[in-house]
Amino acid sequence: MMKMRAAVARELNQLAVETVELDSPKDDEVLVRIRAAGVCHSDLHTLRGELRARPPIVLGHEGAGIVEQVGASVTSVKPGDRVMINWLPSCGVCKTCLDDHPSLCETFPGTVFQGLLRDGSSRLHTEDGLTLKHFLSAATMAEYVVVPQAGAIPVPDDVPFDVAAVIGCAVMTGVGAVINTAQARPGRSAVIIGCGGVGLCIVMGAVLAGCHPIIAVDVLESKLNFAREMGATHTINGKEVDAVKEILKMTGGGADYVFDSVGMPMTMEQAVRATGNYGATVVTGMHDVLQPVPLPVGPIIFQNKRFLGSFVGSSKPQTDLPRLVELYRGGRLPLDKLISKHYTLDDVNTAFDDMVAGSVARGVLMLD
Repeated sequence: MMKMRAAVARELNQLAVETVELDSPKDDEVLVRIRAAGVCHSDLHTLRGELRARPPIVLGHEGAGIVEQVGASVTSVKPGDRVMINWLPSCGVCKTCLDDHPSLCETFPGTVFQGLLRDGSSRLHTEDGLTLKHFLSAATMAEYVVVPQAGAIPVPDDVPFDVAAVIGCAVMTGVGAVINTAQARPGRSAVIIGCGGVGLCIVMGAVLAGCHPIIAVDVLESKLNFAREMGATHTINGKEVDAVKEILKMTGGGADYVFDSVGMPMTMEQAVRATGNYGATVVTGMHDVLQPVPLPVGPIIFQNKRFLGSFVGSSKPQTDLPRLVELYRGGRLPLDKLISKHYTLDDVNTAFDDMVAGSVARGVLMLD
């Protein structure tokens, strides 16, 4: 057992950095010293009680660092290796995994989504004896984490820790929505509704896929500026104009692909209406994940539209994460532009405030 500092939510909407205790890794687990942790809306949703895992919990699921210790049966990494955290360590043997959908592993509802490790337990405790959950089996907003060996993916030495951290969720979710879920083709039009961290990664994915035009929609000019930096060819401020009318005008009747990174009933309905004949509406956002969504069914049927959910970019983390790293190394994903501000662990609440205000593209906590 070791002591370390972590971002702990003992209650909903109460987040503080405190000293906690972390148990040693088991035979198939890895101890990682975290060097960078991304700040994601999913962490904020959990802090607010909008996702399955509830406090008491250590937040964070995007992370990268250095392996400190490995269990007796670990073969994929060794002490000293640089790794990113894969918060979707699938079992590999359930029907869904064998059917080649590891990001939907049947073990996740009882483990990852409940804030537990693969064996259904926790390694985290407060000094006064309270058991803490690991958000998405990761809990990366801490100085150290214990994860299954499948949860630690090696990265090359020339990949910065902050970049490796955000690849593990925002990049995999956004780029994967374009490449894996929509299977976007060159020369087709793409619309991105919501230009937060995931939305900006969708923009990068659309650039990677060769889409044109790439139309970014948001209500904050700061986010639209970020979208232009990431490669959006056109932007629409939804506060100033009717976004759907503008999209229909720009695309000649509707876009080939419309990505909703917000996930509100209103934005989903807008996304469907902005999608053209035989186009795809792809939803990645979970802003109102618990709310019913009325959809215009007529256009979906009569225009052969596809309405697709995209959980973490329909990804296969063990293979997709290394590929995304190589795209970054090859200059195809400008992830250095995505990370607009760094924070210390003690500044975690400020990082959340900046994310909500839209003043950052992606914020990252640095734990040196």
